[in-house]
Amino acid sequence: MKRTSYKKYRTIHLPKVIVDNLLLKLHLGFADFDYNLEVFFSIINEVITKSSIYNKQNEKYLYQFIPLDSRFLKTKYGNSYSNYIRFLVNQGIIWNDNYYAGKTTYYYLHHIDYYIENTNKLNILYNINKEILHSPYCFQKGITITYLNTINNKKIDHQKNRIYNDWYQIKILIDLKNKSYLTSSYEKDSVFINNAPKHIKKMGSHFRKYFKLHHEEALRFIENQYRTNIAFTLTDNDSNRINQKYTSRLSSVLAIHNGKINKTLKFSKNKANNRIDTNLTFLASELRQFIVGYEDMVYLDLKNSQPVMLNIVLKEHYKDVNTALRLEIEDYCKHTTQGVWYERLQELYGKTRDECKDIWMCIAYSKNENYLQEKNIFKKCYPGINAIIEYYKKKNHADFSVKLTKIESSIFIDGICRELVNQGIIPFTVHDAVIVPKKDKEKTLEIMRAVLKKHLGVAPVISEE
Repeated sequence: MKRTSYKKYRTIHLPKVIVDNLLLKLHLGFADFDYNLEVFFSIINEVITKSSIYNKQNEKYLYQFIPLDSRFLKTKYGNSYSNYIRFLVNQGIIWNDNYYAGKTTYYYLHHIDYYIENTNKLNILYNINKEILHSPYCFQKGITITYLNTINNKKIDHQKNRIYNDWYQIKILIDLKNKSYLTSSYEKDSVFINNAPKHIKKMGSHFRKYFKLHHEEALRFIENQYRTNIAFTLTDNDSNRINQKYTSRLSSVLAIHNGKINKTLKFSKNKANNRIDTNLTFLASELRQFIVGYEDMVYLDLKNSQPVMLNIVLKEHYKDVNTALRLEIEDYCKHTTQGVWYERLQELYGKTRDECKDIWMCIAYSKNENYLQEKNIFKKCYPGINAIIEYYKKKNHADFSVKLTKIESSIFIDGICRELVNQGIIPFTVHDAVIVPKKDKEKTLEIMRAVLKKHLGVAPVISEE
């Protein structure tokens, strides 16, 4: 009997308006090279799915964007990558910022109306039958494009309230040629998990097996959130921000749904800062409620995490400093480990807690010569600590952030999580927080406090969700 080979597929989800615009331009013969359609889909998917990583801390951006280094693109798509990028940029599917020597180029998506308006213009100019374009597609061998079912498909009457919820589900047959870019990230993560230390290996296997979302409830939430937010927009820029927020959240939810089958679950170590990056670490905080089993879990978070990590750096200076700086460090340690650092900044600046969070970001993570007005207030109260922060940012302002993040990763991943796994508690992680079963809460708190006290000299405040 002839043996039947099992065919594997990769599913990608993309907004209909972008795909329609791309397919129309390919149909009109605008590409001047032999192309594989799935490469276009893969590059656009990179921008959509990974933009949430860069935009997670600040969702005020007008556009979705990511940096794409030419070396990365060449490794993933081969020497012909430049033809695909050139076409996508020249044809307005994506756009890029100005190129600076030695700097990675950032690639952006346009806002929703751009694609719709551009497609409509081409339809009119080339007398395209819209009925054909609006039917599901079946293209070159191994690629099937169908509509993605969404939860809320109510008709939206007002133009400005048009939701970005028409998406395509693109099913691509995996072969030897496209495997390198359709499944390479997942396979690379598999190699990392299999060769990682025992506790990380268990965490990776546990994540892939058990991390799931209540899919339909999550979709309903983000679509209702979109409709609520879009109703209060006053400008096009506001609408664009709401659209990109919706798109990022929808793509993150879709990546988790059937993520093991679709090769879209992420579990890897970030080489730059040693953090463990997963779909969970990229997920918006209000979507955590839809994790399957979350009602029986507890989220334990180190308050003021990055400010707390600075105490470990300051300890290196404590023994050899004058009395004034010792008092500064002791005051700083008290406020950060007690979880009231931003309240302390409120006293100094007379601003809201959220505003003081932004001010701390300016103090700690911006170039030394930037935001001088905000920094001068901090400098007057903590001149010695300010000098230490500036010292670590002298060559490259990003070095300080990386230093703190590496300390955090060492404590949480190699300290807290290692001990948790040794005690039979396998957590989900969100950098400076762990998610564990409620039955293991007290044991987890005990371990967290013990490990943190070992490094800090005092047990800091851990908040609970």
